[in-house]
Amino acid sequence: MNPKNFFAELKRRNVYKVAVAYAILRWLLIQIATKVFPFFEIPNWGNHFGSTTTFVKA
Repeated sequence: MNPKNFFAELKRRNVYKVAVAYAILRWLLIQIATKVFPFFEIPNWGNHFGSTTTFVKA
């Protein structure tokens, strides 16, 4: 497959938009977790675990 056609197909299927939306959502969830976890006295490793799993899922 031609790389030019490949990237055109990714653009046609809105893969770029979904990737950006996923990155923004992931960032937002991490920000919320860093603010909420201390309030519920969840240990700091829980925040690291959550951040790591969101990056691994990507």
